[in-house]
Amino acid sequence: MLSFYSSRILALSLSVLVIAPLSAQQVPEEPDPVAKAKAEAQGFRLPPQLRQVDYRDANPWVLHANVRYSKTESSVSFGGLGGITSIRNVPGADQTDIVIRQYDDGGVGLDIVRTDEADADGNQTSTPGGRYEVTNDDGDVIGNFLSYTPGQSRDWAYINDSQLVNGQMAFNTFSTESNGTSFSKDADGSGIGMELAVSRRILKFGRKTEVSLSASVGITDFKARTADRITANLITLTDVYNVFGTAPAASYIAPDFDVLFDSIGNVVNTNGTETTVPLQQVTPDRRITTIPNGANIQGEWAIDGAYYSIRIGPEIRHHFSERLAVTAGAGFLGAYVGSDFTVSEILDLDGYNTFATIGIRETQNMSDLIAGFYAEAMIELWFTQRTGFFIGATFESIDDYSQALAGRTASVLLGDATVVRFGIIHRF
Repeated sequence: MLSFYSSRILALSLSVLVIAPLSAQQVPEEPDPVAKAKAEAQGFRLPPQLRQVDYRDANPWVLHANVRYSKTESSVSFGGLGGITSIRNVPGADQTDIVIRQYDDGGVGLDIVRTDEADADGNQTSTPGGRYEVTNDDGDVIGNFLSYTPGQSRDWAYINDSQLVNGQMAFNTFSTESNGTSFSKDADGSGIGMELAVSRRILKFGRKTEVSLSASVGITDFKARTADRITANLITLTDVYNVFGTAPAASYIAPDFDVLFDSIGNVVNTNGTETTVPLQQVTPDRRITTIPNGANIQGEWAIDGAYYSIRIGPEIRHHFSERLAVTAGAGFLGAYVGSDFTVSEILDLDGYNTFATIGIRETQNMSDLIAGFYAEAMIELWFTQRTGFFIGATFESIDDYSQALAGRTASVLLGDATVVRFGIIHRF
């Protein structure tokens, strides 16, 4: 029988034998620093039994950050050119209550009884068709004026001598309609854009192949500009008035009719005597003529825009080795397009004077969402378990994009584009 002291020594020995292995498991031995540095210097080297890229199990997400260069065959077609709406809204020439009937080359104002030829109640005191005098407080005659005559106007003006023919005055407004002129222009753009793409593994086939769902966003710009002299159909609205006397010579003055009438058609004084020649107040003689290709227009048309492409679809990645992999995918392509369409068209009347330039200068902004599809292929070279470099190509096909402005159209034929992509790839 063991003594008391012998029993205590045996129990203590057994306890040490049991606890020592547990302590060894809880405090791992530090690796050799030299061996560790040597292993890290070798870079991306998996153990032989793991060299079928099993590390992917811990990194299902893949991020692409890249530059994209697109070589497109897109073009822009400008159509419906040359249609210029009249800048005048001339009421019917037989209406008697229009204050000013304004044309591109003159104007006719509504004549009323003047203060000097009316009594306190506004009744005309002068004789229609005659003249009246104005005196001062001493009774001296200070002016001799043409009386108001119903159906005639003392307030009118014109600016081209050719408007007066055989005692009649022709006032005109001009507009044009397109004869179908159009231009096609290759779309220019930098071709270089930025793109971000992310994918997540959803399925694995063995140790080398995986299927992911991919989404990407990129931006590409486009622009086109052309200028030319074109023809259009000239539309002329003409009202013809009778002149009661010898019309004054035409004179071009800024289009302020108060000034015009004071200078030509209203109270023209020669030594205190009004020399105004009255004009027919209203006329039923209105003509509208159209001359095919009779208008010359100097025009410039431009569109400047960009589109954000959004690609969504599956992709499959296959590793040939721990460093080399290939990826292929296809799917839906959406493009959010925004552009500015600028039109400048000026009617050239070959030296015929008008009060203001006849034409259109306008810019319109528009955006739209269009759809298409894509297919892509890439080669990946992994430097580490998580980071690498890739280069590839993407084929994009999207619908055409069209923008309209005042009857004109700019159709951007985005068509098919081959996009070269290269950049950094990273697992996370």
